[in-house]
Amino acid sequence: MDPAVYATAKAVHIVGFISWFAGLFYIVRLFIYHAEASERPEAERDVLLPQLELMAGRLWKIITTPAMFLTFGGGITMVVGGWPFASWLHWKFLWLALLVAYHLTCGFIRKRQLAREFDWTSNRLRVFNEIATMLMVAIVFTAVFKVAMTAAYGVAGLLGLGLSLMFGLRTYRKFRERADSSASAPPPASSSQTRPNA
Repeated sequence: MDPAVYATAKAVHIVGFISWFAGLFYIVRLFIYHAEASERPEAERDVLLPQLELMAGRLWKIITTPAMFLTFGGGITMVVGGWPFASWLHWKFLWLALLVAYHLTCGFIRKRQLAREFDWTSNRLRVFNEIATMLMVAIVFTAVFKVAMTAAYGVAGLLGLGLSLMFGLRTYRKFRERADSSASAPPPASSSQTRPNA
Protein backbone atom coordinates (compact mmCIF):
# COMPACT_ATOMS: atom_id res chain seq x y z
CA MET A 1 0.00 0.00 0.00
CA ASP A 2 1.15 3.51 -0.78
CA PRO A 3 2.41 5.12 2.48
CA ALA A 4 0.23 8.20 1.95
CA VAL A 5 -2.88 6.06 1.50
CA TYR A 6 -1.99 4.04 4.59
CA ALA A 7 -1.41 7.19 6.66
CA THR A 8 -4.72 8.65 5.48
CA ALA A 9 -6.59 5.43 6.31
CA LYS A 10 -4.99 5.36 9.75
CA ALA A 11 -5.91 8.99 10.40
CA VAL A 12 -9.51 8.35 9.31
CA HIS A 13 -9.61 5.27 11.56
CA ILE A 14 -8.39 7.24 14.60
CA VAL A 15 -10.75 10.19 13.99
CA GLY A 16 -13.65 7.79 13.56
CA PHE A 17 -12.72 5.87 16.71
CA ILE A 18 -12.56 9.03 18.82
CA SER A 19 -15.86 10.33 17.44
CA TRP A 20 -17.55 6.96 17.86
CA PHE A 21 -16.64 6.73 21.53
CA ALA A 22 -17.55 10.38 22.13
CA GLY A 23 -21.00 9.62 20.71
CA LEU A 24 -21.41 6.42 22.74
CA PHE A 25 -20.36 8.08 25.99
CA TYR A 26 -22.65 11.05 25.47
CA ILE A 27 -25.70 9.17 24.26
CA VAL A 28 -25.77 6.97 27.35
CA ARG A 29 -25.62 10.12 29.48
CA LEU A 30 -28.71 11.29 27.58
CA PHE A 31 -30.35 7.93 28.35
CA ILE A 32 -29.61 8.50 32.05
CA TYR A 33 -31.11 11.99 31.94
CA HIS A 34 -34.14 10.57 30.12
CA ALA A 35 -34.65 7.92 32.81
CA GLU A 36 -34.37 10.55 35.56
CA ALA A 37 -36.67 12.97 33.71
CA SER A 38 -39.33 10.26 33.37
CA GLU A 39 -39.66 10.31 37.16
CA ARG A 40 -40.32 14.05 37.29
CA PRO A 41 -43.77 15.64 37.56
CA GLU A 42 -45.79 15.58 34.37
CA ALA A 43 -45.24 19.24 33.51
CA GLU A 44 -41.46 18.75 33.62
CA ARG A 45 -41.63 15.44 31.73
CA ASP A 46 -43.55 17.09 28.90
CA VAL A 47 -40.68 19.55 28.41
CA LEU A 48 -37.62 17.40 29.16
CA LEU A 49 -38.37 14.10 27.43
CA PRO A 50 -39.00 15.44 23.89
CA GLN A 51 -35.85 17.57 24.09
CA LEU A 52 -33.70 14.66 25.29
CA GLU A 53 -35.15 12.39 22.59
CA LEU A 54 -34.39 15.00 19.93
CA MET A 55 -30.80 15.38 21.16
CA ALA A 56 -30.28 11.60 21.28
CA GLY A 57 -31.70 11.17 17.78
CA ARG A 58 -29.43 13.81 16.27
CA LEU A 59 -26.37 12.50 18.10
CA TRP A 60 -27.10 8.94 16.96
CA LYS A 61 -27.78 9.73 13.31
CA ILE A 62 -25.27 12.53 12.69
CA ILE A 63 -22.26 11.53 14.83
CA THR A 64 -22.30 8.11 16.51
CA THR A 65 -23.38 5.80 13.69
CA PRO A 66 -21.45 7.61 10.90
CA ALA A 67 -18.35 7.54 13.13
CA MET A 68 -18.68 3.76 13.47
CA PHE A 69 -18.65 3.38 9.68
CA LEU A 70 -15.70 5.78 9.43
CA THR A 71 -13.78 3.69 11.96
CA PHE A 72 -14.40 0.49 10.05
CA GLY A 73 -13.70 2.14 6.71
CA GLY A 74 -10.24 3.25 7.80
CA GLY A 75 -9.48 -0.04 9.54
CA ILE A 76 -10.59 -2.23 6.66
CA THR A 77 -8.56 -0.12 4.22
CA MET A 78 -5.43 -0.72 6.30
CA VAL A 79 -6.01 -4.47 6.60
CA VAL A 80 -6.96 -5.01 2.95
CA GLY A 81 -4.12 -2.78 1.79
CA GLY A 82 -1.48 -5.11 3.09
CA TRP A 83 -1.22 -4.36 6.80
CA PRO A 84 0.54 -7.42 8.27
CA PHE A 85 -2.04 -9.59 9.99
CA ALA A 86 -0.70 -10.43 13.44
CA SER A 87 -2.22 -12.60 16.15
CA TRP A 88 -3.06 -9.58 18.32
CA LEU A 89 -5.57 -8.47 15.69
CA HIS A 90 -7.80 -11.41 16.69
CA TRP A 91 -8.18 -9.77 20.10
CA LYS A 92 -8.84 -6.37 18.59
CA PHE A 93 -11.55 -7.86 16.37
CA LEU A 94 -13.11 -9.51 19.42
CA TRP A 95 -13.25 -6.17 21.28
CA LEU A 96 -14.67 -4.50 18.17
CA ALA A 97 -17.37 -7.17 17.86
CA LEU A 98 -18.35 -6.53 21.48
CA LEU A 99 -18.30 -2.78 20.80
CA VAL A 100 -20.64 -3.20 17.84
CA ALA A 101 -22.98 -5.24 20.08
CA TYR A 102 -22.85 -2.39 22.61
CA HIS A 103 -23.58 0.11 19.83
CA LEU A 104 -26.61 -1.89 18.68
CA THR A 105 -27.84 -2.13 22.28
CA CYS A 106 -27.64 1.66 22.52
CA GLY A 107 -29.77 1.88 19.37
CA PHE A 108 -32.31 -0.46 20.98
CA ILE A 109 -32.38 1.65 24.16
CA ARG A 110 -32.90 4.84 22.15
CA LYS A 111 -35.88 3.36 20.31
CA ARG A 112 -37.43 2.04 23.52
CA GLN A 113 -37.05 5.40 25.25
CA LEU A 114 -38.52 7.12 22.21
CA ALA A 115 -41.57 4.85 22.54
CA ARG A 116 -41.60 5.53 26.32
CA GLU A 117 -41.40 1.77 26.95
CA PHE A 118 -37.98 1.58 28.58
CA ASP A 119 -37.72 0.62 32.25
CA TRP A 120 -34.00 0.66 33.09
CA THR A 121 -33.17 2.89 36.04
CA SER A 122 -30.56 5.63 35.83
CA ASN A 123 -28.27 3.59 38.09
CA ARG A 124 -28.48 0.57 35.80
CA LEU A 125 -27.68 2.81 32.83
CA ARG A 126 -24.65 4.20 34.67
CA VAL A 127 -23.32 0.66 35.06
CA PHE A 128 -24.07 -0.02 31.39
CA ASN A 129 -22.12 3.13 30.48
CA GLU A 130 -18.95 1.67 31.97
CA ILE A 131 -18.91 -1.21 29.47
CA ALA A 132 -17.84 1.27 26.78
CA THR A 133 -14.99 2.46 29.01
CA MET A 134 -13.80 -1.11 29.51
CA LEU A 135 -13.90 -1.81 25.77
CA MET A 136 -12.10 1.42 24.96
CA VAL A 137 -9.25 0.54 27.34
CA ALA A 138 -9.02 -3.00 25.94
CA ILE A 139 -8.93 -1.79 22.32
CA VAL A 140 -6.36 0.95 22.93
CA PHE A 141 -4.00 -1.24 24.95
CA THR A 142 -4.25 -4.06 22.40
CA ALA A 143 -3.53 -1.69 19.50
CA VAL A 144 -0.65 0.07 21.25
CA PHE A 145 1.20 -2.92 22.69
CA LYS A 146 0.33 -5.26 19.77
CA VAL A 147 0.62 -8.31 21.98
CA ALA A 148 -1.38 -11.48 21.51
CA MET A 149 -2.84 -11.49 25.02
CA THR A 150 -4.00 -14.73 26.52
CA ALA A 151 -7.69 -15.01 27.34
CA ALA A 152 -6.88 -15.21 31.05
CA TYR A 153 -4.95 -11.91 31.09
CA GLY A 154 -7.48 -10.15 28.91
CA VAL A 155 -10.50 -11.25 30.93
CA ALA A 156 -8.76 -10.67 34.27
CA GLY A 157 -7.77 -7.15 33.25
CA LEU A 158 -11.28 -6.27 32.12
CA LEU A 159 -12.81 -7.76 35.27
CA GLY A 160 -10.40 -5.77 37.42
CA LEU A 161 -11.26 -2.57 35.58
CA GLY A 162 -14.96 -3.39 35.78
CA LEU A 163 -14.81 -3.98 39.54
CA SER A 164 -12.93 -0.70 40.01
CA LEU A 165 -15.56 1.16 38.01
CA MET A 166 -18.39 -0.53 39.92
CA PHE A 167 -16.80 0.49 43.23
CA GLY A 168 -16.47 4.06 41.97
CA LEU A 169 -20.12 4.10 40.88
CA ARG A 170 -21.35 2.82 44.25
CA THR A 171 -19.28 5.42 46.07
CA TYR A 172 -20.62 8.15 43.78
CA ARG A 173 -24.22 6.97 44.30
CA LYS A 174 -23.83 7.01 48.09
CA PHE A 175 -22.34 10.50 47.89
CA ARG A 176 -25.27 11.68 45.75
CA GLU A 177 -27.85 10.15 48.09
CA ARG A 178 -26.19 11.79 51.09
CA ALA A 179 -26.09 15.15 49.30
CA ASP A 180 -29.75 14.83 48.26
CA SER A 181 -30.89 13.92 51.76
CA SER A 182 -29.00 16.82 53.33
CA ALA A 183 -30.39 19.23 50.72
CA SER A 184 -33.98 18.12 51.38
CA ALA A 185 -33.67 18.19 55.19
CA PRO A 186 -35.41 21.14 56.86
CA PRO A 187 -33.06 23.81 58.20
CA PRO A 188 -32.46 23.74 61.97
CA ALA A 189 -34.61 26.07 63.98
CA SER A 190 -32.86 29.30 64.91
CA SER A 191 -32.35 30.27 68.53
CA SER A 192 -34.78 33.17 68.16
CA GLN A 193 -37.53 30.78 67.03
CA THR A 194 -37.00 28.28 69.86
CA ARG A 195 -36.70 30.87 72.66
CA PRO A 196 -39.90 30.98 74.74
CA ASN A 197 -41.77 34.27 74.93
CA ALA A 198 -40.85 36.39 77.90
